[in-house]
Amino acid sequence: MPVTRNVAWDERLEFFKGRDTTHYVTTAAAIATTCAECRRPLQPEEPLSLSVDIIESTAPDGTEYVTFSDYVCHRLCNAPGLSVRRADWTPADLTPLAARLVLTQETDADRPATTVAALAYTLIPVVSFREAGGELTSALVSILLSHGFQLAMSPEYTEMLDQAAEVADSCALAVTRAVLTLTIGGETIFSEQLNPENPDDAEWLQAARNGSVLVISGDKLVITDTMLDVHAAAQLGTLVIGYVPVQS
Repeated sequence: MPVTRNVAWDERLEFFKGRDTTHYVTTAAAIATTCAECRRPLQPEEPLSLSVDIIESTAPDGTEYVTFSDYVCHRLCNAPGLSVRRADWTPADLTPLAARLVLTQETDADRPATTVAALAYTLIPVVSFREAGGELTSALVSILLSHGFQLAMSPEYTEMLDQAAEVADSCALAVTRAVLTLTIGGETIFSEQLNPENPDDAEWLQAARNGSVLVISGDKLVITDTMLDVHAAAQLGTLVIGYVPVQS
């Protein structure tokens, strides 16, 4: 039973993750806050175990898709494990998670700072694919990169604001009657009804009127009602960014 830092894991995981296995293990543990078995908080450095459920399927074009769902537990609550099963290919049943924030971008001394509306977006579980003879590739990251997004080199917002570039014309963010809709390649990937009477929503809508929104996406973003953490995604190389034009 391999142990990385304080996390025990099933050695079969290495067949799927290769050289990224230990990084995957430590990242899964780093972003977990409660035991998947007993639901009690996880404490730093206590013995933990990682279990991973993997579903393999083959798309009609022959591409192999692999879906990973991981669970971190106290080692006394559950032993490390790995389950693998094949399933008929269907469009993945994914859950979108998103968070909105307003960032401040500093300019030179002669101009005031500007506000930038940002939208963080991810999907769970993580879906990867493998073409014949290739390595596993994130489906979400691959799609976004093909539409003009770029990998973020840092989890710091100030650096993202400076690094990000405009994405391809195939991406758009529409704000119509306070309904926010993000489309990539003509497909709607996220939609949300905002409330202009809510001060936070009103501030975000005002910032979005500057003409573009910084979209922060990829795998392993930690998004909750009270927190957004992109450090793990940046460390794994699965954090992508881009300015998406706003259509009103």
